[in-house]
Formats: sequence, C-alpha cells, structure tokens
Amino acid sequence: MLPTPKNTFARLIALLFLVPNWILFGSPLKQDEEIIFFPTSANQSGDKQWQIPLHAWVFEPEPGSLTQKWGSTFIGELLELADISEEQAHSALFKERIKWFLVDNERNKRITVRLNQNTYTSPRSKANGHTRFTIKATLSTPDSSWIKLPAVLPQGDMRQFQANIQLIPETGLSVISDIDDTIKVSNVPDKKSLIEHIFFKDYETTPGMPAFYAHLQQQGAYFHYISASPWQLYPSLQPFMQTHYPRGSYSLRNFRTMDSSFIRFFLSSMDYKISAISTLIKRYPRHRFILIGDSGEKDPEVYAAIYAKFPDNIEKILIRNIPGSNTGKQRKQKVFQHIPGNKWHFFDEPKPGCYPLYD
Repeated sequence: MLPTPKNTFARLIALLFLVPNWILFGSPLKQDEEIIFFPTSANQSGDKQWQIPLHAWVFEPEPGSLTQKWGSTFIGELLELADISEEQAHSALFKERIKWFLVDNERNKRITVRLNQNTYTSPRSKANGHTRFTIKATLSTPDSSWIKLPAVLPQGDMRQFQANIQLIPETGLSVISDIDDTIKVSNVPDKKSLIEHIFFKDYETTPGMPAFYAHLQQQGAYFHYISASPWQLYPSLQPFMQTHYPRGSYSLRNFRTMDSSFIRFFLSSMDYKISAISTLIKRYPRHRFILIGDSGEKDPEVYAAIYAKFPDNIEKILIRNIPGSNTGKQRKQKVFQHIPGNKWHFFDEPKPGCYPLYD
C-alpha cells in the first residue's frame, strides 16, 4: 500500500525533530573560529532608511587534513610558477600570506551583529565561509561617517569582531579603483613576477598614486576598491592600504584552492569586474564616478563597457600605463571609439595635486 500524501507529510515533520537544530538553523561561532568583516558602503533608499550591506568570512585558522591536501597542491603550483628558492618558501612573509588560503572555511554559521539596540542575524555561511546580508535602519549618524557594528558572540566569548560600513550620501563623487598595478606594484602580465609580488615581496605603491588619491579624498571623493584578487589577500592588503590609501569598500573575488589554477583565476576578471562595478553604480545612481585602472590587462575594456552602460555617471576614465603592455593608438581607438576624448586618459604618473589629470 502506497503512503498517502498526508502520511508522507507527517513522516517528514517527524524527521525534522530528529535533525539537530544547528543543521536546520545554522550554528553559533565556536572559540576556535574567527570572523573577518570586510569594509562595505551603505546607501539610502527612497524612504531615507539606510541599506547597510554586511560581508563576513568565518573560518578556523588551523587547517584540517583535507585543507592541507588541497593546500599542498596549491602551494606547489605557486612555487613552480615562480621558481622560488627553499629559503623563500620558508620565509615568515610567505607563511603569513599563504596561511589565509589554508584556513578551514566554516559553512552553516550564522553571524549576529548589533546596531543601536537591535540585533540582526545573517544567512548561513556557504562552503567558502562567506555570508552576506543587508539590513535596513534609520540612523542619526551624519553622512560620510563610518559606523561599527559589533558581532554578538556566545556567552563567555570575550573576543571582539566588528563590521565597518561607510554611510555614503545620495550624491557625490566616487572613485572606483583597481588595485594590482594601479595602486600597488604587481606586474600582473608576468606570471612569475606576479607570484613574487603577491607572496614573497613587501607591497610597494605605484609612483605618485598615494598623493593623487589623497588629493581626490580632499575633493570629497568616496573610494571603492574592486580587484581581481581573491578575498584571502585582504588580511595582507589591509595594513598596506590603510597606510597609503583612503579608506573605502572592497570587492574582491571568491577563490578556493581546489577550484582552479590561481593564475587562470587571477587573469579571468573582465566579467567579474563589469558585474561588480555595475552593481555599485546602480547603488549610487546620482554619483559621478572616476574609474581608475591600468593597461596591463583588461581595465580599459572593462571601463569602456561600463561607460556604454552608464554614460551619464562616468566623469573620467584614467588608465595607468604599464611598461610592456599594449598602449598603442590602435588599442585606444578600438576600445574608446564611442567615448568622448575628454572622458579618458592614459598616464605614466599622476601629477600631485592636479585633478583632472588633463582636459
């Protein structure tokens, strides 16, 4: 005799009571797990409430055996590509930067944050340990301020984790900036050099860019850093960025060591950047945008595609010339043929205190 729909439903309900709550609803943070909140920017909706996006990464610092297995393959690829010496492979700098790729990402975690007297809980974290959600709130905090939302941890856990969000008003000037080879020396076109700059060398600013960004900040610009780099580089990038460049939101890419070649991942960024930048412009439709990138890969093509979608929002496209890359007249004419000449410019080094770079 076949079970009736009623009996099947009853059995399903009974089974739910046998499933642990942490599987159904997500589990709280454990003492051996940590959170990194990535900086984001909030916008106001039509009802003047702030829409506040949060992005958290939950992980356990000590890798498990499966992570170590995948990590060994990943590290082997990096060392082979860069032809690294044994001394470099055992350096403190390499160990510090590579460790973020070898953590155990924690899925099925819910993060609760506090804003004023209210608490808000995230969706369950995914396999990569990331969870994103947006909360709406009415705030008396002035525009342009940075606010902090502390994580609410289980009783007895005295650690502190907090999200940092900038409240960006409806109108203004925003800078969307690439990172590698735009504001940080990376030499992306050279695979060996790229690996060395990411994992084995101290980060180095590109000439003139810190002063130029400081000038743009003085003009009231807001900053959004959108890069092909994986999120695992953020903990290493953050001190460098904090020292040399204005605070801003970040959009990097999801990467798992078992998913893909690191180099292939790093270079396949065009679709990702177009999507991320489009989302940002739609969030601030009344802002004027300066798009800053470099000629090493596809930034000119990405920004031209963005201009075609949002011509009224783009004030300037600025492309830093990378030695050895294609910055010839033919490429420029092909990429920017439908964009007014006063809207884009290639440069070697910005002139401190001068905006725009040229007209």
